Amino acid sequence: MLTVEKLHKSFGAQVVLKEVNLVIGSQERVGVVGHNGAGKSTLVKILAGMEDADKGIVNIHGASVGYLNQESQCRLGVTVGEEMRDALPGVADVEAQLAAAAANIDMNALSKATDDMQRLETHTLNARIGRVLSGLGFEQGATERLTDTYSGGWQMRIAMAKLLLQEPAYLFLDEPTNHLDTTAKYWLMYDYIPSYPGTVVVVSHEIEFLNVVSERIVEVDAGEIKEFKGNYDDYQQQKQEAHDRQLKEYDAQQKELADWREFIARFKGNKSKAGMVESRERQIAKLAMVARPRDKQKTIYMQLPAPPPSSPDPVTIKNVVKRYGDHTILDGVSLEIVKGDKIALVGPNGAGKSTLLKLVAGVEPITEGTIEVRPKTVMAYFAQHQAEALIANRTVIEETLYGLDHAVEELARGLLARLLFRNDEVFKKVGVLSGGERSRVALAKFLLRPANFYLLDEPTNHLDPAARGVLIEALSRFEGTILMASHDVELIENAATGVFEVEAGKLIMVKDPVIARIQED
Repeated sequence: MLTVEKLHKSFGAQVVLKEVNLVIGSQERVGVVGHNGAGKSTLVKILAGMEDADKGIVNIHGASVGYLNQESQCRLGVTVGEEMRDALPGVADVEAQLAAAAANIDMNALSKATDDMQRLETHTLNARIGRVLSGLGFEQGATERLTDTYSGGWQMRIAMAKLLLQEPAYLFLDEPTNHLDTTAKYWLMYDYIPSYPGTVVVVSHEIEFLNVVSERIVEVDAGEIKEFKGNYDDYQQQKQEAHDRQLKEYDAQQKELADWREFIARFKGNKSKAGMVESRERQIAKLAMVARPRDKQKTIYMQLPAPPPSSPDPVTIKNVVKRYGDHTILDGVSLEIVKGDKIALVGPNGAGKSTLLKLVAGVEPITEGTIEVRPKTVMAYFAQHQAEALIANRTVIEETLYGLDHAVEELARGLLARLLFRNDEVFKKVGVLSGGERSRVALAKFLLRPANFYLLDEPTNHLDPAARGVLIEALSRFEGTILMASHDVELIENAATGVFEVEAGKLIMVKDPVIARIQED
């Protein structure tokens, strides 16, 4: 059992956790939620022993702990198989002892090494490695590939696979689905986590994921934590019911107070009513006041700039080939994009979705073929890791305005306010922001540049449900043209007018956006 007592954490003047208490039992499945910057990741880091609290006690009673954050990476210069076997360091030692005992014909040492191998279940190790790597989408023979040959997203999967193989008693996952395609995500939430032998604590903004894996929800808000039984939908219902009850109690008490105060004001100088007046005053003084429930988290309002005039056919892709060395990732791709199209690219990680966006954006060169961009096409490119390019020692407003004419400062402040950076919050340093808050700054920079052709690579990653919902709505109302890569089914269903699957270097049209989910399963 994990116990937390009077945990306190602040960053400068900002209190993130305020004397919080929490108990997490054995084999529980706990989802941690809250808006960007509320302190979810900070809480989980402290529980996992990755960050110190200012004060308070976390007692995990000697149990093993595993932690995966949003930037976890694997070792480089080794094969995937070597990295997987490194997850269980005792295995290599026992295998070496067994080989030495066999070579020396040392029966006692051989017996001990054999017992140790049975204890470590080394006979099932390759099968376990295969199950985890396959579930996370790795190809056959991946154990022989060097980790360096994989992209950053796939290296995060290698780190995740290594952690899952260790099977710690307490498994802490911070936004584990950000770099997973739908197939790998579904394996994690429907296959792996339900059968996991230990406790799983997950920070996530994905409602579907939380609904499947969570048995309890812990909400981090305004330095406090609240607990709710059930999954995310249950949490939302209970939270609304509690809000409605408190509001009803508050309104009833306010009415009663108004009646008493009116009585006191009317009869204050009336000697015959003096006793009743004093009684009412004592009642008011002793009354336990019901606080007005806080309104729901401020909703982000996002209005996209009107796009400049566009050509009828802003971008035409003809027989495009892209190779990295001997590896062909796109093979003869053609696509005519018409003004007003909102095209979603789906498919597993590594299929070539992000690569195609980079080619259209001109970030990477084409190996063969042509991409014709009409003169009136004004592009804006939002890369998958856009927030990582922000400069930590700049303030939010400085970073947002960087490279722009300061004449747009008023517009920038208005946009940042819509993204919940209000008043002095625009003077926060980027380096102290949470991952979700940095994503909002990156969005502000992106949206300040009027364009008629958006290139978006996983635009909803790192956004909390409120921010994500508003961005989806804004993109659905955008009057320009969009080419985007996404695993976000809700985004695809609500904002895409067409869907193409990237498979084996080709583009395959998906007739119905709703089928995009099925195409990846």
